[in-house]
Amino acid sequence: MKFVELDFPDMPAAVAAHRVDAAWIVEPFLSQARSRGARVVAWNLVDAAPDLTIATYFTTDKMMQSQPDLVSRFKAAMDQSLHYAQGHPDEVRKVLLTYTKIPPPVAQQITLPKFPTQVNRSSLQTLSRLAQQDGLVKKPVDLDALLDSGS
Repeated sequence: MKFVELDFPDMPAAVAAHRVDAAWIVEPFLSQARSRGARVVAWNLVDAAPDLTIATYFTTDKMMQSQPDLVSRFKAAMDQSLHYAQGHPDEVRKVLLTYTKIPPPVAQQITLPKFPTQVNRSSLQTLSRLAQQDGLVKKPVDLDALLDSGS
């Protein structure tokens, strides 16, 4: 297998023109590629681990101790927005148009992620193991040090 670096916007055309056999494509380019006849071989962020945590927020111990109310209100606001996003995909698609250059027809077709309010620790353990296996890190990530009990 030979890997070729391509910009995400160039991937759908490269697959359609058979310049590459496959591409690790993210939205909205995934939907563009699929509209040109590409098929999904694997869902990279799904197949790695069930309910993979792909993003989260962090703060420092100092911030948590000095401004616990701020941290609590931020978490509550994020949880509320994530619950809302999970239940209102049409609204998510509208909001995407306010801060991206995704064309409206494409925004209607993209595969939206799940919007969980909790970190999936098991999926992060899998990522840690894979990162070590692939030589990206030398030792397992200390998830206890990274995540607090409220994750």
